Order: sequence, then structure tokens, then C-alpha cells
Amino acid sequence: MEMGYGPYVHPELESLVDRIHPPRVCIDNDSYQDCTLVKVDSANKHGVLLEMVQVLTDLDLVISKSYICSDGLWFMNGL
Repeated sequence: MEMGYGPYVHPELESLVDRIHPPRVCIDNDSYQDCTLVKVDSANKHGVLLEMVQVLTDLDLVISKSYICSDGLWFMNGL
């Protein structure tokens, strides 16, 4: 059995990225007549896409199209 090891990251340092660069949300109702464009820019962290989808569905919003792009440590998700 192989064991994998990775670098240790202190929990406070892990949350530092979120505190320095909190997610940004842009809601655009003007670009399209039949839908609302939601743009989310966030640091890449485990589970953030699921969290965004859960929040939007809890608001009874229907996600008809989604695009995700990444530049390594960051990703942009247009729902």
C-alpha cells in the first residue's frame, strides 16, 4: 500500500486566501431579455462550486447554462 504525503498547510493560512480575496458576485439583468447572468469569481477551493449551486437553487433560481474557466489557482464560473 502506497502512502501519499503533501505539504502541511496550517488551517488559519488556508482561510487566509478567502479573507484576502473573498468571492465576487456580479448580477447582470441587462445583457439578456430572457435570463439573468450571474458571474462568480472565487479562489479555487474544494466544494465551492457545489456551494454556489446550492445557494442558487435554494433561492429557487433555475440554472440553464454554466461555464467554468480556470487560470490555475483561480476559477471563474458564469452561471
